Amino acid sequence: MIDFTPLRPAWVEVSRGAIEHNTRRLKEIIGHATELMAMVKANAYGHGAIESARSALRGGATWLGVYALGEGVELRDAGIAAPILVVGPTLPARARVGVARDLTLTIFSLDTARAIADAARELNTRACVHIKVDTGMTRLGILPDEAVEFARAVRELGNIEIEGVFTHFATSDETSEFGRAYTREQLAKFNRVVNALDSAGIRPRYRHCANSPASINLPDARFNLARSGILIYGLDPSDEVPRPRDFIPALAFKTQVALIKQVSAGTYVSYGCTFQTARASRLAVLMIGYADGFRRKPNNYGAVLVRGARAPIVGRVCMDQTMIDVTDIPDVEVGDEVVLIGKQGAEEIRAEEIAQKLGTNNYETVTTISARVERRYV
Repeated sequence: MIDFTPLRPAWVEVSRGAIEHNTRRLKEIIGHATELMAMVKANAYGHGAIESARSALRGGATWLGVYALGEGVELRDAGIAAPILVVGPTLPARARVGVARDLTLTIFSLDTARAIADAARELNTRACVHIKVDTGMTRLGILPDEAVEFARAVRELGNIEIEGVFTHFATSDETSEFGRAYTREQLAKFNRVVNALDSAGIRPRYRHCANSPASINLPDARFNLARSGILIYGLDPSDEVPRPRDFIPALAFKTQVALIKQVSAGTYVSYGCTFQTARASRLAVLMIGYADGFRRKPNNYGAVLVRGARAPIVGRVCMDQTMIDVTDIPDVEVGDEVVLIGKQGAEEIRAEEIAQKLGTNNYETVTTISARVERRYV
């Protein structure tokens, strides 16, 4: 039984200590010469951006990374003063907001760079930017052979400091021959860009391209700043690149039993009558549904934990409720805690297990837990 009565009995428990521990361990792995940027975009992968950021900073991260300008503003409004890099695009019309809030902005277009420089001039300050280079992700960024000319043009704008240059790996979480070779090719391209900038007299303070898997498996990619998200939260970068054994999952997804009912064999359950009991059964109704990010179809979580045992989901998941079969689990009662992701007794349902059932990855599994689900920090 739990010792609180939430307004809505579905919640995520996040361990501040686990995030702090994972950050500290990753910092030990990458070494003292490399600073660590904790990625807290997408509400810290569903863990809650503000508290996760504070925990990561306590663990030794010196930078925070977000995707959108608004995510950086949220952290500043919470009183977080650490350097924050907005890795996504900033529209020229919003550049002044980023400069005013002392956010470090990513650039790959002169229009945005000009807007940043103009805002910095109006605010009588100097804005810091990081140039993103597309070495093979084929997403955001300038092409490698454009880097020197672009950086020169940015430098001439005034009131702007090219503080960093970075790229992002596409296959660093894969161990196939192709995946390893492609990552090496991207790293080689990035090194050529860095060397060309050096030769042109443009020497950004920070060079970074290592994400979570590269941080632990590719020392040559660490440079003096590494970025990590999934490892900070104690989850596997991929099936092929598991987390180090002593990293701790920080998130548990939970709800409660709302009702117990005894039904006869042949009873249909939930919308569409897609499930029919094969025996007299004891069912429990849970206060969780797809509006909470608890997947309905084409696949659902399959089972949950109650009283330390696995109980299968029966029938379709509803918007706010889900039914499970507890016939073989004695003494289940209304109010019992139910674990959707996490540990209960000797049993555990990992985010990676759920991801396999859903046909996705653990990143999506945790980031799609609805914002209406309360985050509780322990």
